[in-house]
Amino acid sequence: MDTIKDQGSIKRVVILGGGTAGWMTAAALSHRLAGRGVEIELIESDAIGIVGVGEATLPHIRAFNTAMGINEQTLIERTQATFKLGIQFVDWGRPGEAYIHPFGAYGEPIEGIDFHQVWAARRAGGDPTPLDDYSYPVRAAEACRFQRPTSDAGSPLSTFSYAFQFDASLYAAFLREVSCGRGVVRTEGKVVQHHLDAETGHVTALTLEGGRRIAGDLFVDCSGFRGRLIAEALNAGFEDWSHWLPCDSAFAVPCQTAAPVGPYTRATARHAGWQWRIPLQHRTGNGLVFSSAHLSDEVAQQTLMSNLEGPALAEPRRLSFRTGRRSRLWDRNVVAIGLSGGFLEP
Repeated sequence: MDTIKDQGSIKRVVILGGGTAGWMTAAALSHRLAGRGVEIELIESDAIGIVGVGEATLPHIRAFNTAMGINEQTLIERTQATFKLGIQFVDWGRPGEAYIHPFGAYGEPIEGIDFHQVWAARRAGGDPTPLDDYSYPVRAAEACRFQRPTSDAGSPLSTFSYAFQFDASLYAAFLREVSCGRGVVRTEGKVVQHHLDAETGHVTALTLEGGRRIAGDLFVDCSGFRGRLIAEALNAGFEDWSHWLPCDSAFAVPCQTAAPVGPYTRATARHAGWQWRIPLQHRTGNGLVFSSAHLSDEVAQQTLMSNLEGPALAEPRRLSFRTGRRSRLWDRNVVAIGLSGGFLEP
């Protein structure tokens, strides 16, 4: 924050945009800055909506929730969450093949030698035991079973971690309740104008439809792909990674759950892209990520809809994106969080 002013002069933080990025930011700041006299205001519009398809997480989300003082059981109940021990990849090597990337270790080092090397030596010597037999999260996921890891370092049940699969919209709503309970002010409205300091180029205020002007010292841009502040106001630049990552489109649709709700996310390779399956308590999230240069919308949508495990619960929604990141994620007094800062297919 030294790039803005003295830290003590930051009295108002304005977050532009809700969704998971906006409300995670609000939850974090309201928790960490509690009692320091800093006002936090979040501007969002129900008319704009959110992307809301980021339903699969990594174990880091647990560290965030714990740091925010969020009760895990309450989170599970409020977001229709399921547990996640890893990610299953289907047809990425050869058709018909699948493997699970676990959130945990394969075995333990033996006399200073990494376990995978010990296993390879045994394999070469005729031992047919598959590597997955030495991974608790892989075998538990395949059996649709779950238990939390133990704190006993001598137990194999301490060698893994876990994450969640949850409804992203419900997660944002839950964090909104938590944040507002901690003093965050939510303002409904659309931003129609930004104001810059003539000397420093810092954002000084935002004007909403209707004329209300909201000033701040630090602005957090959670406005999604558009980047209302980091891109449109400050022109922070963008590093385009699409020459490495050509997928630029997706269709997303929820469906009824028919298969067992296993504790893992599935990613299935498709022509010019891949399909996700994310089982929640009340439905299954699905989507097809693809390159529009190699696959038409019609074929992509047909591929997705013909590979659902149950009846669709809504019409498929199309998303467009450009892979890459802002050249400067923190520019002057604006910090870009979430899609406003960058994106690449997961």
